[in-house]
Amino acid sequence: MRAELELRNLPHHRLMEYLVEAGGEVVGVFSVRGDGWTAYLKCMDPVQVGTIRVPCDFLVIEGDSEAVERVYAFMRRKTMRGGG
Repeated sequence: MRAELELRNLPHHRLMEYLVEAGGEVVGVFSVRGDGWTAYLKCMDPVQVGTIRVPCDFLVIEGDSEAVERVYAFMRRKTMRGGG
Protein backbone atom coordinates (compact mmCIF):
# COMPACT_ATOMS: atom_id res chain seq x y z
CA MET A 1 0.00 0.00 0.00
CA ARG A 2 1.06 3.59 -0.60
CA ALA A 3 -0.16 6.75 1.15
CA GLU A 4 0.85 10.30 0.29
CA LEU A 5 0.58 13.50 2.29
CA GLU A 6 1.41 17.04 1.16
CA LEU A 7 2.94 19.08 3.97
CA ARG A 8 3.60 22.80 4.09
CA ASN A 9 5.75 25.02 6.28
CA LEU A 10 7.15 22.27 8.52
CA PRO A 11 10.89 21.91 9.09
CA HIS A 12 12.44 18.70 7.76
CA HIS A 13 13.99 17.82 11.11
CA ARG A 14 10.54 18.01 12.77
CA LEU A 15 8.97 15.72 10.16
CA MET A 16 11.79 13.22 10.64
CA GLU A 17 11.28 13.37 14.43
CA TYR A 18 7.59 12.59 13.96
CA LEU A 19 8.39 9.57 11.78
CA VAL A 20 10.81 8.28 14.42
CA GLU A 21 8.13 8.86 17.06
CA ALA A 22 5.80 6.75 14.86
CA GLY A 23 8.20 3.84 15.35
CA GLY A 24 10.69 4.34 12.55
CA GLU A 25 14.46 4.55 12.32
CA VAL A 26 16.28 7.05 10.12
CA VAL A 27 17.99 5.22 7.24
CA GLY A 28 18.81 8.14 4.96
CA VAL A 29 18.74 11.92 4.73
CA PHE A 30 14.95 12.02 4.28
CA SER A 31 14.14 8.33 4.66
CA VAL A 32 12.76 6.36 7.62
CA ARG A 33 12.00 2.64 7.99
CA GLY A 34 9.69 1.03 10.53
CA ASP A 35 8.17 -2.40 11.09
CA GLY A 36 6.27 -3.08 7.85
CA TRP A 37 6.68 0.41 6.39
CA THR A 38 9.10 2.89 4.85
CA ALA A 39 8.64 6.63 4.40
CA TYR A 40 10.50 9.34 2.57
CA LEU A 41 10.18 13.05 1.97
CA LYS A 42 10.22 14.55 -1.49
CA CYS A 43 11.17 18.22 -1.36
CA MET A 44 8.99 20.26 -3.68
CA ASP A 45 9.18 23.84 -4.92
CA PRO A 46 7.88 26.40 -2.42
CA VAL A 47 4.30 27.59 -2.86
CA GLN A 48 3.68 31.31 -3.31
CA VAL A 49 1.04 32.63 -0.87
CA GLY A 50 0.70 36.33 -1.51
CA THR A 51 4.18 37.73 -1.00
CA ILE A 52 5.36 34.75 1.10
CA ARG A 53 7.04 31.59 -0.20
CA VAL A 54 5.95 28.58 1.86
CA PRO A 55 8.12 25.42 1.95
CA CYS A 56 6.28 22.38 0.58
CA ASP A 57 7.13 18.69 0.94
CA PHE A 58 5.50 15.45 -0.11
CA LEU A 59 5.54 12.53 2.35
CA VAL A 60 5.28 9.03 0.85
CA ILE A 61 4.60 6.04 3.12
CA GLU A 62 4.74 2.52 1.65
CA GLY A 63 4.40 -0.97 3.07
CA ASP A 64 1.86 -3.27 4.67
CA SER A 65 -1.67 -1.84 4.67
CA GLU A 66 -2.12 -1.88 8.43
CA ALA A 67 1.28 -0.30 9.12
CA VAL A 68 0.87 2.37 6.43
CA GLU A 69 -2.61 3.30 7.67
CA ARG A 70 -1.31 3.59 11.25
CA VAL A 71 1.68 5.79 10.32
CA TYR A 72 -0.44 7.89 7.94
CA ALA A 73 -3.05 8.55 10.66
CA PHE A 74 -0.28 9.38 13.15
CA MET A 75 1.34 11.87 10.74
CA ARG A 76 -2.02 13.48 9.94
CA ARG A 77 -2.59 14.10 13.66
CA LYS A 78 0.96 15.39 14.27
CA THR A 79 0.94 17.76 11.29
CA MET A 80 -2.60 19.10 11.70
CA ARG A 81 -2.69 22.87 11.99
CA GLY A 82 -5.36 24.87 13.76
CA GLY A 83 -6.55 28.15 12.39
CA GLY A 84 -7.41 31.27 14.27
